[in-house]
Amino acid sequence: MSNHWTSSKILISVSLVLLLSVIVACGGTAAEPQIIEKEVIVEKEVIKEVPVEKQVVVREEVIREVIKEVPVEKEVVREIVKEIIKEVPIEIVVERMVVPTAQPARPKAGSLEAYPQAGKNGVPESVGKFTMATDSWGGSDLNPWQLAGTTFLQDLFNLGIMRQHPNGDIAAYWAETFEQTEKGITFKLNPKAKFQDGSPADAQALYDNFIGIGWDYAKYGYDKPSWTSGRTISNVDPEGMKVISPTEIFVATKGPKPIFMWELGGNGYHGWWAGNPATLHKGPEEYLKDPAGGGPFIIAEWDPGVRIVFDRWEDFWADYAWYHKPQYETFEMLTVPDHAARYALLKSKQADFVYNVPWPVAKGIVRSEDSDRGINPGKGDLWTQTYMANGMLVLDFNLPYRLRQSKYPEGRVDKLGVKINHFPYPKGFEKDPTLDSRVRQALNLAIDKRAISKGPHFGMSFPIGSIWHAGSFGARENVVFNPSPFDPEMAKRLLAEAGYSDGFEITGHFGQFAGRPGIPEIVDAVSSYWKDIGVKVTWEEHDPSDFVNGFRFNRLKWTQVSMRTWGRQDHSGREAVLYRPASGYTGVTVPEIADLTFVLQRTTDNDEQLRLIAEIEDKVLALNETFPLYGMTLVMGYTDRVLAHPTVRFSPHFKHLDLITLRD
Repeated sequence: MSNHWTSSKILISVSLVLLLSVIVACGGTAAEPQIIEKEVIVEKEVIKEVPVEKQVVVREEVIREVIKEVPVEKEVVREIVKEIIKEVPIEIVVERMVVPTAQPARPKAGSLEAYPQAGKNGVPESVGKFTMATDSWGGSDLNPWQLAGTTFLQDLFNLGIMRQHPNGDIAAYWAETFEQTEKGITFKLNPKAKFQDGSPADAQALYDNFIGIGWDYAKYGYDKPSWTSGRTISNVDPEGMKVISPTEIFVATKGPKPIFMWELGGNGYHGWWAGNPATLHKGPEEYLKDPAGGGPFIIAEWDPGVRIVFDRWEDFWADYAWYHKPQYETFEMLTVPDHAARYALLKSKQADFVYNVPWPVAKGIVRSEDSDRGINPGKGDLWTQTYMANGMLVLDFNLPYRLRQSKYPEGRVDKLGVKINHFPYPKGFEKDPTLDSRVRQALNLAIDKRAISKGPHFGMSFPIGSIWHAGSFGARENVVFNPSPFDPEMAKRLLAEAGYSDGFEITGHFGQFAGRPGIPEIVDAVSSYWKDIGVKVTWEEHDPSDFVNGFRFNRLKWTQVSMRTWGRQDHSGREAVLYRPASGYTGVTVPEIADLTFVLQRTTDNDEQLRLIAEIEDKVLALNETFPLYGMTLVMGYTDRVLAHPTVRFSPHFKHLDLITLRD
């Protein structure tokens, strides 16, 4: 690789401010919360949505419109809910015997013939430069052994073991097949696989990556891997790992690890990549001079956090229909956090593709979903494609959880021996209104999630009733697409019953994340809805990293209410681990729920996994401490030069860039 790691700064002076005008009023007094034992039975409930007229103003004369909602009548049948809140936490031990069964798996192939193909039917076999602008590419770490967090660049020049096909199935890449049992996974690798320096990407190379990230990192001058990469490696038993042949390896796991392939294999947020051992063994500084990875692109220029330029690797070895040498010779990726500046690049055709088009703008552009998703509709200069369920937003009331946790002694560990951090209950919140379940339910019932989706979210989000992502393994459609009702009158009655008929004041917390649109708008909308029932909320916005750290390892710092968000996971079992006190991103839980997550992590039986995932969700929702708000979507915009972008419907980040086809 010729190394000319140059900087190319982009100065764009366009600015856009998206504003939802919401008036916030003050609340009243508070009464002492009480411990309750209450059974609520709702046999049949008819909800009538009152017509709402909201005005959404977007400055710089981008959009100005009035949204009128048509009244709808919807029947909701709810199950009996029984909730018991006790002062003293009780340890509940869940014991089940699950017999793991072998689960051989063969990646499913799928045809991409419906999409324009390079070199066929007048489509150029090769084109010059392709430019993309994104709000973020995640972390700027190029070394796969030292990833500090989620990054999306590794897909382009390093190796993943498997690959997600645009139809959503797991598909062959470095490994052509895999077979998983309770003891580990056997991978059979593609014999053509190689690195850019010509060295073989064989079973020994895969073995060296596992050992290097997990155990031998110091030997080559590396720091201990971060939590992101270390989490995946922690599942591996190095003593049981075995290179069987140049194209076959057995990766032993520490007992049954049913979700291991979902972290390793390219599904959703995969968090592990393999580099070239020959360059990685030279140490971190030498590696960056020439990574010589095994992916389809060679790094040509690199300005961390700003710009990266790739050259096509002409000898790329993969020749699958779903993964092969790209059509374009040069790929330029720019990070442009400002929405307006990013869209200006698309509109002026300085960029062929923009990731994360603002919803108010996207609603006026031709959608490929209206004809053939991912294929240029041929109806104008621009077109879009949408990733569904790329993120989740929930409303968390953390004080009940913190009260329970504060009563446990220090020095606890979970069932894996992981330390459970102890944090005292915050002073001044001993009689907080949100300790009462009726108050929390009232605040949830006061929010019209459907109206927010239709109004300030321009129909680009969908209200959700689940803590699992739509379309993921374990998500139940009857829960996902059944959000809680909007019932402000019931909310007022619950507040009065709890002793807060005059309302109260509360503090809320949120962070704004790249690739997670709609959060500021829902913050303002919630303020307005809570004001209508006499509750005044003051929101505090936090740096995304600080906000996430507030949920780390049992801390749950943000009180009294927070809007917790996380990226899509394709297996709900990966999200289930959030509901443990020792989790790296803790959700509200109780010992019974935490115990169920450990049972889930020990079975490879799909039916039992589905049953446990459903049971965990039901118990989390029954706490009335976490309330799902909406599933996010993310819109990608293309110029008419782009003929097609085959990619999955559900994704947490951009994928399959190498499959994009263009005109000259």
